Amino acid sequence: MLAEVLRGQRNLDNKSDGAWKRVAYNTVTAKLYANFEVQVTWENIKNRIKIWRSWYGIVSDILSQSGFDWRWHQIHDCCW
Repeated sequence: MLAEVLRGQRNLDNKSDGAWKRVAYNTVTAKLYANFEVQVTWENIKNRIKIWRSWYGIVSDILSQSGFDWRWHQIHDCCW
């Protein structure tokens, strides 16, 4: 849900110079509360994005290793 809302906010140009505008954070917090009754602050959202960036860096590094092969269909069949 968070990623979907952020994607929509990016499409509305609520991200500039690599930073999210306050309206994007406010929209995310409102939608999370409306859908899940979860109260978060804009700082919570900002920190979650930082974590995602960290994870993206780790996964990118793993995928770039020689000999690493990602088989989505096997993962999907056995684990989901």
